[in-house]
Amino acid sequence: MMRTSVLIGLLFLLTACAPAETNAEEETDSKEETNQTEEAKETDDKEEQTEDDNNESESESDSNSEDDIEISLESVLEEEEGTMLDASEKELEEELTNFIEENDGDVTDEEVYEKLLEMLGGHPDVKEGIEYFQDFSPELVDLTDKPGGLKVEDGELSLKNNVYILMDNSESMSEDIDGQTKMDAARESINQFVEDMPKGTEVSLISYGFNKESDEKDNKGDSEEKSCSAVEETFALGEYEADDFNEALNKYDSEGFTPLALAIEEVGKVIEESDSTGSHTIYVVSDGKETCHGDPVEAVEALPEDENVETVLNIIGFDISDDEVQSLVDITEANGGEYLSATNPDELSHVLKQEKLALFTKYRAWSNENLKNITEASNDKQIENTQLVNAANTANRQTDNRIVGVLNDVSLNSSQEFRYPQAKEWANERYLIVRDYLSENYDEADDATLEEKEKLRDSVNEQFDEIESKYKKDVEESEE
Repeated sequence: MMRTSVLIGLLFLLTACAPAETNAEEETDSKEETNQTEEAKETDDKEEQTEDDNNESESESDSNSEDDIEISLESVLEEEEGTMLDASEKELEEELTNFIEENDGDVTDEEVYEKLLEMLGGHPDVKEGIEYFQDFSPELVDLTDKPGGLKVEDGELSLKNNVYILMDNSESMSEDIDGQTKMDAARESINQFVEDMPKGTEVSLISYGFNKESDEKDNKGDSEEKSCSAVEETFALGEYEADDFNEALNKYDSEGFTPLALAIEEVGKVIEESDSTGSHTIYVVSDGKETCHGDPVEAVEALPEDENVETVLNIIGFDISDDEVQSLVDITEANGGEYLSATNPDELSHVLKQEKLALFTKYRAWSNENLKNITEASNDKQIENTQLVNAANTANRQTDNRIVGVLNDVSLNSSQEFRYPQAKEWANERYLIVRDYLSENYDEADDATLEEKEKLRDSVNEQFDEIESKYKKDVEESEE
């Protein structure tokens, strides 16, 4: 009975305990399941955060890649002169570092690049070099305008040299000398004088003192009033033409007085009406002084003369009596001319030939002077080109080196926290644009300078060769 009771009690205890153990296991399983759920959720949250961070990083990267700027020659010229062109490398590094840190490191490559240009851009030597070649002109020098108003017009050399012959047709010129009349000797010498004038020389013939009615057979009077007013440009100012000039030379005979002052006044009018700049050389061929009560000295002093017009009057006294020489010398001295004496036809021809040689000597001196000026101007231009391009290239290279250097220093000292590769690329692009422009335009400027030099030299040489060919015979004779 007792054993039965004990067994029943144990069975009761076992039955009572069984549900409790099951509940404990279920509770444990529940806790483990709950923990696993929370861990999974936490893992998912971390993955989502990482993904968000990655997306944000990619977004920032995309944003930086969009920060692109256009580098051009125009943008370089628009740069303000840098505020720290003379600063040390340390000062540059400190300035850029402070700029980055003031913005908590949140600066783009573009902002860094613009800051660097603010510090180091706009170098005066770079701008001067670029602008010099943008406005470059290969013009070297203006050729001098003496003798004869020599000028370059549209790249071609033109000669403006005007020669005026004042021919005395007074009665005394009909006298014989060495087997011919003075008039015939003068005509022959004058024609030889003008026929070989250089191309571009314009000639005028003014006859004076003739009898206006000498062409009428029934009237050969020698009226002083008519003769003293007889002045005519028988060959109008222009290039020499043999037939027309000879006709003009022979138009009037020697039958009158000597209105020298009136003839000088007439040539002054011709010069003024011609509007021709350059050299106006007057040759009076006469055998006597003024006989019509005029004042030749006053007339000479009134001849046109300014910075564009050079007028010189020379008198060739042909068989002049001693007591009349001084009056003619006074006339030439009034404007810096010469009095030249000839006592016979050979001397007259020689005097005129010497005048041609004197003019040739002036042309040769002009040629030598201008060839020298052209060479010196070309050398000076090439030196200027080289100096400017060297200064600009040096400044451009130094600017690029300093920008890259300060970027490297800032990156190194910040343990590469502050790295701006795009800014370096822009700096290098800027450097190459300027370098290539200077190189290309320097070569073009050098070629243009040499071309201008040769063009001017050819112009001078061609003109002088033309002049020399006209004078060759006279030059050779004078050197014998």
